[in-house]
Amino acid sequence: MKLTTILAALTLAATTPLVSARNCKTGLDYCGRGLLNIGNYEAQVEQALKDKDRPTDQKHRDDALFYCKGGANGDIEFQSFCGENRCVDGGSDNSDWCKRAKLFTA
Repeated sequence: MKLTTILAALTLAATTPLVSARNCKTGLDYCGRGLLNIGNYEAQVEQALKDKDRPTDQKHRDDALFYCKGGANGDIEFQSFCGENRCVDGGSDNSDWCKRAKLFTA
């Protein structure tokens, strides 16, 4: 019975790091939506918006652009609000960006 308990504890210890949240990559820009998807960024996203006197509703959390300053906690800083559904995922190892409205000339 003790061997079973020890094996269960070792298995849990070995797999726990695999389910941990990851941090943003230093130097890249991220849509709020992307940060929220990689985990443990809800409080940081909200605080970064508050630090710049921006709204903290879901639309602003999702479609704001944040710069990853890095560090042990993957610190972030608010850059801009892209507009609803206008923050674009740049893909792996690339910065996200804001899609700008098309300008029409006569």
